[in-house]
Amino acid sequence: MILEIAEFLVQGMLLGVIYGLIAFPISLLFLTTDSVDFAVGGYAVLAGCAAAAMGGSGGIAAGIVLAVLASIIVGAISIRLNRPSHHDPLTVVLATFGVAVFIESAVLTFIGKDPMIQQPFEVFWNVAGIRISPQAGINIAVGLALLSGLYGLLYGTSFGRDMRASAANAVGASLAGIRVRAIWFGTYIVGGFLAGVAGILVLYTVGTDYSSGAGLTMSGFGAAVVLGLSSPLRGFLGGLAIGMVQAVSSGYLPGGWATATPLLFIFIILASGRMNITAVSGGRA
Repeated sequence: MILEIAEFLVQGMLLGVIYGLIAFPISLLFLTTDSVDFAVGGYAVLAGCAAAAMGGSGGIAAGIVLAVLASIIVGAISIRLNRPSHHDPLTVVLATFGVAVFIESAVLTFIGKDPMIQQPFEVFWNVAGIRISPQAGINIAVGLALLSGLYGLLYGTSFGRDMRASAANAVGASLAGIRVRAIWFGTYIVGGFLAGVAGILVLYTVGTDYSSGAGLTMSGFGAAVVLGLSSPLRGFLGGLAIGMVQAVSSGYLPGGWATATPLLFIFIILASGRMNITAVSGGRA
């Protein structure tokens, strides 16, 4: 019984890393612009489907590039709608939702509705009686590498300093000579890259199809909300938590309940008041 639960938890970490990578750009964008990009799941699907259609390392590279290009388009639209001196986050959110629907329709039209999955490993590791796919090691290694790199970007570079200044006071940062709109645009590009990498991991973990974007976005958004939207690093940990809850519930609960359990988990966290309410209401932590 214990080994079985442990195996489900490991499987949950596979999903959790993916959700964490999607939660990171959601939190990062909220921290910087007070808005949310609901197209991040679409970027991930676009990357995964392109990688599956083309195959090989070239397909992986092309998938990530397409995800970044999609985020550039969304960033350009959002910057056009949003200005540091006068911005409406809700308008931007609705625009990104529209782009997400467009990406889903494009993938359905040009790639098709059939699910796509790549399983590169046929042999599993056996660690203390627990079967672990080598893909788990890849997911965790990629997640930690990106997490370390992004931490360095935020706290060790002038771009990260300007990003944090823009988040604290966009108008003040603009008056201080910081190119706030360029910082915002760069944040969208970083989000597209992270979502693209997450989409590749989804393809090699559980598979993807044209309709997966909304579920990935909601899981990533929930992961970000669980521990506070104002902290991208905590959002990654929220992804791990939701992934493990989903895996355990899928193993022990009927289909309908298993699907609802992660959402119930998020609701319980929200209702308990454990999350950063100030951050979600628009304040800065």
